[in-house]
Amino acid sequence: MVMGMVGKSIPDDWIDYIFRKRKEAIVLMSQGKLSAEKIYLEFTRTLPAIVSYGSAGLNASIKMIGLLPKEEIFDEIYDKLTRFVETKPNMKQVLEFLLSEMYVEEYLDFTKLFTLDLAKKNTWKNLGEGGEAVLIFFTPPTKSYMLRVDVSVHLDDKYFWYANIMHDLFHVVPKKGKVVSRYPAYIFHIKEIWDKSADKFGVRIYP
Repeated sequence: MVMGMVGKSIPDDWIDYIFRKRKEAIVLMSQGKLSAEKIYLEFTRTLPAIVSYGSAGLNASIKMIGLLPKEEIFDEIYDKLTRFVETKPNMKQVLEFLLSEMYVEEYLDFTKLFTLDLAKKNTWKNLGEGGEAVLIFFTPPTKSYMLRVDVSVHLDDKYFWYANIMHDLFHVVPKKGKVVSRYPAYIFHIKEIWDKSADKFGVRIYP
């Protein structure tokens, strides 16, 4: 088990859903063994609906989320990441790097998630005001989780740069050889995890 920031154990089922299955899909992608249809299904694990409320009113938006390293090794991982980008890697090298250096379970802090706001519309208005949000994950046919989170907004710090580099590492760097994104980053600090799967009907599993 991985220990959360508040001293409670993050459920193994959640880690399996948000990380291990995601890593398995990337391994298959790197081997050319994952069909387009399967890619779309597996990556629903990375695409929650982010529900927010503020001056823009009640809003929900699908955004891709990522995982963060533990704080005690964050700077080390960040340095390794920036040096890797400087090598101008191709997609095969990116996948190999992710699997060997980033997608390592003991490196990760499962009490946090991050995303970028590429649109800067209603979610930006609401989360820019601070406060809370709800994240809804659904992977057909039956698996679903709901997270209640506190939100911090990052515009020019190590979390901002980490989130933008991680985004571009997959989507931009293999084509352009550099990081170009400068989008606001949100860190979601997990307060509660609920299993909303079809056979659970809403069970709080953390804390």
